Amino acid sequence: MPANSRERAQSGQDNKRQQQHFSKKISEGEADLYLDQYNFTTTAAIVSSVDRKIFVLLRDGRMLFGVLRTFDQYANLILQDCVERIYFSEENKYAEEDRGIFMIRGENVVMLGEVDIDKEDQPLDAMERIPFKEAWQIKQQNDEKRFKEETHRGKEMARHGIVYDFHKSDMY
Repeated sequence: MPANSRERAQSGQDNKRQQQHFSKKISEGEADLYLDQYNFTTTAAIVSSVDRKIFVLLRDGRMLFGVLRTFDQYANLILQDCVERIYFSEENKYAEEDRGIFMIRGENVVMLGEVDIDKEDQPLDAMERIPFKEAWQIKQQNDEKRFKEETHRGKEMARHGIVYDFHKSDMY
């Protein structure tokens, strides 16, 4: 057989093997295992968290807990049964406020992750719950104080020729 004929025959066999390989359907469980092998760096990484309770840290320092219902390519999130929490770990206090259905613009998300619903309330049992309004005022005062300190730090660094990029909305 001429070399070209052999190559064509080999190529035909390879194509048949590939078609057999791709025609095999995979189950939903196998698909999940297949996807879990990849480290997604896009919003596709959020797929497995849909319909699960998640924690979201926002740029302004707010902490939200809720069930992720949907998201889009910009990582805009919709949380259902959303609760905003404020922690004061030094004083062993916390506050929370129901937010209902909450939409979060993706550019404001610093971090998100799934919450273990069996363990979520354990730390709260050891903490004192305070009214949300009171906690919000304390948080505002703490944020203002931190903003002044960061602004002062930025000016000091600028005197030495170092750029210190801090914005008031970045309070996380």
